[in-house]
Amino acid sequence: MSASIHITINPIQETVEARPGETLRDILLRNGINIEGPCNGQGTCGQCGVWVESPADVPYTAHKNISAEQAKAGLRLACQVSPRTDMTIRLPEDFSRDAQRIKETQQILEGERISWGRVASAVKIFENKGQWFLRYDGLAEDIKIPGWRGNMAPKGLAVDLGTTSMVVSLISLGTGEELSTASMLNPQIRYGHDVISRITHGSTPQGLEALFQAVSQGLNRLIREACQDSGTNPKEILDVVIGGNTTMLQLAAAINPAPLGKIPFRVDIKGGTSYPAERFGLAVNPVARTYIPPIIHAFIGTDVTAGLLMSGEFFKADTRVLYLDVGTNGEIAINNQGQRFAASTAAGPAFEGSSLSSGMRAGLGALSGASTDGYQLELTTIGHVPVKGVCGSGIVDLVACLLDLGVVDRTGRMKTNKEELQVGPEVLDRLERIDGQPVIRLGRSTVFTQQDVRAIQLCKGAIRATVNILLEKAGLQATELERIIIAGGFGFHLNARNLERIGLIPHGTSNKVEFAGNASRSGCVWLLNDIVYRRFLESHVADIGHVSIAGYPGFMDLFVECMEFSFPEI
Repeated sequence: MSASIHITINPIQETVEARPGETLRDILLRNGINIEGPCNGQGTCGQCGVWVESPADVPYTAHKNISAEQAKAGLRLACQVSPRTDMTIRLPEDFSRDAQRIKETQQILEGERISWGRVASAVKIFENKGQWFLRYDGLAEDIKIPGWRGNMAPKGLAVDLGTTSMVVSLISLGTGEELSTASMLNPQIRYGHDVISRITHGSTPQGLEALFQAVSQGLNRLIREACQDSGTNPKEILDVVIGGNTTMLQLAAAINPAPLGKIPFRVDIKGGTSYPAERFGLAVNPVARTYIPPIIHAFIGTDVTAGLLMSGEFFKADTRVLYLDVGTNGEIAINNQGQRFAASTAAGPAFEGSSLSSGMRAGLGALSGASTDGYQLELTTIGHVPVKGVCGSGIVDLVACLLDLGVVDRTGRMKTNKEELQVGPEVLDRLERIDGQPVIRLGRSTVFTQQDVRAIQLCKGAIRATVNILLEKAGLQATELERIIIAGGFGFHLNARNLERIGLIPHGTSNKVEFAGNASRSGCVWLLNDIVYRRFLESHVADIGHVSIAGYPGFMDLFVECMEFSFPEI
């Protein structure tokens, strides 16, 4: 009897057993882990890349999408690798893991058991006297579909419209299958990194038009890419669900965002309803609809409500759950045995890397992790190549390590006197001053500066202060929390211990953390596939109370206090 072959999967740190003849892609799918692969394992699309830990032991999988440098560093197509021995792999940043969460949520949503794969979408297509019609959930009249043919199949788009980045997933409305996914930076970034800047710019007719054109053109580029990858006609797209903060939603619909920027804050896009897709300038079927999930408050949009759907326990009456969506606009929600509150804070883009001196998106050469024994510093990059920049997960790990090494103190000051540091010579050699500012050199042209540390403190302080306020509002001690769910595009790659180390989450809670990844995108997929989820959110979101952080007594003092980095309690 042959020995079993085991595959260790990072960053989720799980080991699974391979079956005879399976490819890495087969193994991942069987264990509920989804990665790109619109060619369905044929090896032609080149999008199911994973990183193998020992590249010399795994044959190259030649493809035009894999450069010689990437192949040497360990990038392989999962559908073309059939493991012969034990191996360790690292998943791409945009992987998702819906299967287990679907199963859990089906058991949680107050008896509303929905069988995944049943697919009861908002779209019904039928033929009458040689003409094709669309019957859409909530509309009183059927709509004639121009140019529809019998060999077409209805598709939907799940859109995660973030302040910094945006993701589009193409879904079969007949089977619920994810056909392809595409992502990019939000083109509106050139008008400002945060929602306040976008609101200011979009408050004039000219500015609003520029922001609308930027996001619609960006989304249409992603739609074209997703359709090309899956061989889909864009006219087959009849339903769209958008998860995004309210500023992004209104700019995407060409709605003046000015009321979102002044008291009393007002949101003018309606949640829990659908609009014509043409309102958003989307290059899909002319009669397609765009569903906007329920909105909690002017600054807590559909990205949060779609994400909360992925966390079924948030809606249980007997649990204590904290939900954090870590992004440019941080949203936090809490459930204390049926008493639910939510709040938002302008965290800034530091954790996504875009405001740092060497920040970059996750890609070849991005610092994705760091570790220390208190003496030396070990850096990990995507592809195991020299450091070119720092991405989200690497930022948290790096700051935690600098704290452990004493290079950064609890106030955030980066030390420059090498004589007061008891660290290895390799760490000392990294410490420099550039234009009078302390820095630590990570690579030939990559540094992490004192200013970068301050940017992290501002972001971390805003989120942690909001967490503390919601705990107080809900009458909870941090130790009473049963679960902390962290959502965000890079969520799966964060280290819970290091989140606690830098003080983003309360002391002693790292063992309660669960990473949800891009919960907004996954929630939108669910809302495409089954309208029962829409009814569930529409009936439950109204019970979530909003907490205004800016006006909360003592907020500024708490914010300043939370900017400091936590140290282990003695």
